Order: sequence, then structure tokens, then C-alpha cells
Amino acid sequence: MHAVVFGNVTAIIQRMYARRSLYHTRMKDLKDFIRVHRLPQQLKQRMLEYFQTTWSVNNGIDANELLRDFPDELRADIAMHLHKDILQLPLFETASRGCLRALSLHIKTSFCAPGEYLLRQGDALQAHYFVCSGSLEVLKDNMVLAILGKGDLIGADLPGKDQVIKTNADVKALTYCDLQYVALRGLVEVLELYPEYCSKFMADIHQDLTFNLREGSEIEVGACLSPPPVQAPAPGDAG
Repeated sequence: MHAVVFGNVTAIIQRMYARRSLYHTRMKDLKDFIRVHRLPQQLKQRMLEYFQTTWSVNNGIDANELLRDFPDELRADIAMHLHKDILQLPLFETASRGCLRALSLHIKTSFCAPGEYLLRQGDALQAHYFVCSGSLEVLKDNMVLAILGKGDLIGADLPGKDQVIKTNADVKALTYCDLQYVALRGLVEVLELYPEYCSKFMADIHQDLTFNLREGSEIEVGACLSPPPVQAPAPGDAG
């Protein structure tokens, strides 16, 4: 009995030290990279803070790498669980289970630190982003257009064939943010496989977006934020 107990404790301690050793190895590699390429201090600090924060969140585990060798059937079930928050959006209510399973394999996770830009104005939009936690602001010409928080969806209505969507504003993190995103290319592939849901998605995406990043849609945003015009009194109504 003593041998079993101490053996298990020893194994646990060894695993703890192995994880810590991996952290220090990767941190050393990162610092060596920074030194060899002579990165400026500000960029160096951003890289170190990002590495330390993401490690504290996922303990250095890359889910995509970990699940890569599993069969698609099992990966889809795991992905459905990992990404259940974004898949429960009203936008996906009418999608079949097969469609959701296919879509879940194209969903990835991302992380954004305070002050970092998720997107910059004029970038080619490549994904829809769902905010799992944290807050971001949408900026245009140093003016705040929107504040985004948990449960918000940002992206754009899908373009025509071979059309590139250019973002109409900057998206900047105010706090540490966890995000899930689905790449537009993967989304289009899934919609082509499920045409019965495609028309419904195309009709609903515009209204389900918290903020539409398509270039030109800022006109609609401005109209929503501007106060209604004051109607001048008709002649004879004064007094």
C-alpha cells in the first residue's frame, strides 16, 4: 500500500516538474529569438506578456495539435462541446446537427491582450469573431463606434464569389479577451455542403451581427447612433 501511494505521488510530482520544465524551455527559446533578431523593447514586452498570459490560460496545451490525430467523428464531437457557446447563437438555430458538426471543425480559439488590435481598418476580413469573455472597442478615426462584450458577434455579411471584405474600423481589446472564430473560407465550404441552410444563414447574418465590419456599413451604424432630426415648428404654431 505504501509503495502504491508513494509511487502515485512521485508520478504526480514528476508531471508537475515536466510541465514547468516545458514552460522554462519555451520561455528560453522565446528570449533567444528576441535577442537574435534584436526586437525592440516594446515588441519584446508584448511577446513575453502574451506568452505568459496564454500559458496561464491553457497551461501550454495546443488543443488543435492535441486533437489532430483523432478521427473526424470524434474530433467533431469534441469540437461541438468546446465551441458550444458560439454554436448556440440564434444564427445557427435552424442548422442541422450534421451542419453544426461540420462547422465546429472550422472553429478556432484566439486570445487578445489589453491594448492589442484584433483587426485594423482596411484589413481583409477572414473570420467571424465571437467574444467569449472580455471587452473590446470598435474605433474609427479615434471615435468609439461600439463596445463589445461577452456574447457579441463581429464580422460581415458574406461577399459574392471571389470578393474580398475590407474592414471599416479598428477592433481593439480593452481587457484580456477570449474569442472563438470561424474562418470565412471554412464557413463557405460548409454552406456549400448544406444549401438548405445556406439561404437562411445569408438572410439572418446581417441582423445577427453585433457589429458589421464590411466597408460601407458604417453608414448604417452612423444612422443608428445619430439622434432623430428636430422638426421645425410650422408657421403659426409658435407660442
